[in-house]
Amino acid sequence: MITFQLNGAPVQIAHEGKTLLQVLRDDLHLSGAKLGCGEGECGACTVMVDGRPVCSCLVATQTLQGATVTTIESLAPTPDGSEICSALARTGGVQCGFCTPGIVMAWAGRHPDDTPDDALEGNLCRCTGYVKIRAALEQAPCLPQHRGTVSGKADLSLQDGLARLAQNPQLVPIAGGTDLVVRAGHDLGAHQLLSLERLDAPELHQVFWEDGNLVIGALMRWQDILHDPVIARFVPILRDVAHGVGSPQVRNAATIGGNVATASPAGDSLPALVALQARVRLIHHDGSREMPVAAFITGAGRTQRRAGELIAGFVIPAKCLGQPQAFTKVGPRRAQAISKLSLATVRVPDDPAGISFAFGAVGPVPMTCPKAHASLASGARDKAHLNAVTALAMSEITPIDDMRSTAAYRRRVAGNLLIRHCRVLFSPAAGRGDG
Repeated sequence: MITFQLNGAPVQIAHEGKTLLQVLRDDLHLSGAKLGCGEGECGACTVMVDGRPVCSCLVATQTLQGATVTTIESLAPTPDGSEICSALARTGGVQCGFCTPGIVMAWAGRHPDDTPDDALEGNLCRCTGYVKIRAALEQAPCLPQHRGTVSGKADLSLQDGLARLAQNPQLVPIAGGTDLVVRAGHDLGAHQLLSLERLDAPELHQVFWEDGNLVIGALMRWQDILHDPVIARFVPILRDVAHGVGSPQVRNAATIGGNVATASPAGDSLPALVALQARVRLIHHDGSREMPVAAFITGAGRTQRRAGELIAGFVIPAKCLGQPQAFTKVGPRRAQAISKLSLATVRVPDDPAGISFAFGAVGPVPMTCPKAHASLASGARDKAHLNAVTALAMSEITPIDDMRSTAAYRRRVAGNLLIRHCRVLFSPAAGRGDG
C-alpha cells in the first residue's frame, strides 16, 4: 500500500502501476485535473506535490509514499485559490474551462521569481489565448511560501536503498519519472520501481563544494538548478540548459541525474556536462567510482551504469568554474521542445585549444570532435582558421534525418554555432570576464 496526504487527509492506495492522474480521476473521483496530452506539454493535469506544481499524468504512484498532494478541489476554496479564480472570471480569462484548473494550480504554486509568462509556460489554452489570463494573474499577486527540495518522503537509508538495488536487478530507480512514464505508455504495472525520493540522502538534492570542485547532486530538480545562485555564478551553462527543460511542471519533477541516466542523444544536459569536463559519481552498496560523463554515455539510451549502481552526482572541476560559457539549443520553440541540435562551449584555461565543446543531437552521444578540437589548438583563430576547424567538426558529427529535422540542416546550423561560440568565448571581453 502507498500512503500519502491528499487535500489534507491521509489516503491509502494499492500499488497497481498507475499514475497519480489515473488514481485521482478513476479511483478517487476527483475530476479537476484533466488528461490532455499525456506528455507534460499542456498542463491540464497540474496538481501540487509537496507544494510544487507537477503534471499528475507523469507522476508514478510509487513515488508518492509520504508525499503531500493538493488538487484544485482543495485549493479553489482557499483565499489564494479563490482570488485567482475570481480574477480569471473578472477578466474573461475562462471559456471552455478545460485548462483553468491547471492554470490556477500552476500560478498558486509558482516560484516566487516567476512572472505570469514563466508560470504559464506549461499551460496551453485553446480558447482565450493568454492576454486575459495574464491580466488575471497580474491581479492575483499572492506569493507562494518558500518550499524546500526534500519532503517527508525519506524513510529509507541510502545504504538500504543501495542494498535493494543490488539484491534485485529488476528494480528500476525512479526520480521524476517524466521520461519513464511516457515510455511506459502510462502503464507501469510491469515495472518494479524504487522511488529515490524515499532515500534519506540530502546530499543527492544539493549543490556543494568538495576540494575546490562543485558537486551537483543527481536528484537536483531542474527548477532548483534554474534558480540556484551558486549555479548561476559558477556554471551558468546549466542554468541556460534548465531554461529549455520542459515546463515548470516538468522541471519541478525532472532531475539532472535522470536526464543523464536516460542518455537520450537530444538530452540537453549531456553536452553541457561534457563541455564542463564533469565526472559522474556512481555509488553501490560496496563503494563508489567516478568517470567522465563523456565516457559514461556509450550510445543512445546506453550508459556504463552497472547493476545495483546509482548516479549520485556530478563533479565539476574547479578549472571550469566561473569561466565564460555558452549553450545554444535549436528547436521549434524556446521551451518544451526536443533539441534539433545543441552546442555547449566552455573556456578552459589549461586546454591546448582554450575551450572545451560538445554537440548534442548530432550523434548517438555528445560529439566532441577531436580532430576539430586539435586543429583549434593551433592557428590564429581568425576567420579562415575557424572555417577550417568548422569543416573538420562537420566531418566528425553524424546527424540524421528524423521528424524534427534533416541531417543537412543540423550540419549547417552546427557549423554556424561553432563559429559563433568560438568568436564569443575568444573575444577580449570574455577573457576579462565581462561577457
